[in-house]
Amino acid sequence: MRKQLAVFVLIVSMGILSAVAQTPVYHANLLGLSDGRTNIQVESPTTLNRWGQVIGTYGGGLSGGTHAVLWSPASANDGSSLGTLFSIESSAGLPPGTADTWPTGLNDRGQVAGFSYTPGQGDGNQRQSWMWRPTILNSATGVLHGTSGSAVTFPLITIIPFGTASEYNQQINNKGMISASGISYRALVWTPAVPNGKSGTWVYDSNHAAAPSAINDAGQITGVSCESTVWNGPYLHSGAFPLLDSDVLTSSLWIPPTSGQCVGYGAAINSKGHLAISAASAANGIRAYLYRNAVVTDISTGLSSHVLGINSLDQVVGYADTDTRRAYLFQAGTALDLNTLNDSTGGLLLKQAIAINIAGQILATGVYPGGTGATILLTPNALVINPVVVAKGPMQISGTTYSQTITAQNNGTTTITGPISVALDGLTAGVTLTNKTGKTVYSGPGSVYANISSSDLPAGATTAGFTFVFSNPQLKTINYRARVLGSAAPR
Repeated sequence: MRKQLAVFVLIVSMGILSAVAQTPVYHANLLGLSDGRTNIQVESPTTLNRWGQVIGTYGGGLSGGTHAVLWSPASANDGSSLGTLFSIESSAGLPPGTADTWPTGLNDRGQVAGFSYTPGQGDGNQRQSWMWRPTILNSATGVLHGTSGSAVTFPLITIIPFGTASEYNQQINNKGMISASGISYRALVWTPAVPNGKSGTWVYDSNHAAAPSAINDAGQITGVSCESTVWNGPYLHSGAFPLLDSDVLTSSLWIPPTSGQCVGYGAAINSKGHLAISAASAANGIRAYLYRNAVVTDISTGLSSHVLGINSLDQVVGYADTDTRRAYLFQAGTALDLNTLNDSTGGLLLKQAIAINIAGQILATGVYPGGTGATILLTPNALVINPVVVAKGPMQISGTTYSQTITAQNNGTTTITGPISVALDGLTAGVTLTNKTGKTVYSGPGSVYANISSSDLPAGATTAGFTFVFSNPQLKTINYRARVLGSAAPR
């Protein structure tokens, strides 16, 4: 067993904020470079989880293979920290004699799923599935444990009547269920005996070449099949196997499945069963779409575009081909070039946005002048990492006008840069915050917020009281989750 590889000194924070009128939306943190280094880094990224942990590979074959790595921030969602890099291959339980490992799925508990090229399997070098579990699972509140663990290796699954071959694109949900693609693109699902456990059972569907690309906590899978008139595009499957013809998705916005072309694919799924889909537009070219509650919406704004990730707020990320390939965020009817929204320096061009979490952090890849590739973690500058307590006073009622005074206390060890805002997540439907400053777009899109202080908030300090004023025509009980945002960055 190799010794644990700990902190990687390459990772540096990208850029210094320039003296501009407005703070950029995102801070860009460089996690790795594809410039021939053989030391541990996130050279080729795969995905990130709710807490801002990132998986990927380093080595690129130059260090005797390609190696799975997990990057963890100093604290949950701290996209500015150097963080800690852990070589998953240093753990027990991976296939003996492994030549290369790739991590392909990561859940919020810190479990990683992937495949390895294992000599002696199948044709002598097959992709064999594995799952790595941290010694202590990440907590539900974001206490991270990404520096030790062990793995379980799964025997290759024989699918009747096709046989046994490589497995790939392993994805894992927050219960520890794994989806994967087996021989002839047949869908595989592994269910642990207990949630997040290391033993369980594989099942498969032998009827359709329908490789899954993602799985959510309800066990729904999405992916693509291109084998027949019916099974010729994206699908969404719920429940036990087998896959059903009714799982296949169609839309008048896409070319019909009878066209002889593969219509498109379901790239990602969120907790609500909403999908990010790339499909061949009936108008022209490949475009980005959102599938939500059986309704398909073109979110491309007419751009030639592909989707790669979605979060539970229906923010979708991917790329668009304009003058060149550029990383994009698609949300609320807009398509945003991420190159215009971050503080990176050195001529970095973000090419693809590959994943986005509920905090609004985006994992992206890009290139520097000269062609050096880069892994970049974008974190909203308005996101507050410090622990903050929002104290709510009693609700005062005058007819249909309700008011409540709140304060925010900084329980962290560093100052929170002002202005200080409070976002009201999940505000009761039918209730309006009449003295709102605006709605969040990047840090949890769609929540109303109010600026409660124009000043910085030092460690241990509490803001002066600020009174929310609500219009409540239906006299409902008002509920919301208060979330503090800071800095001059757009919300």
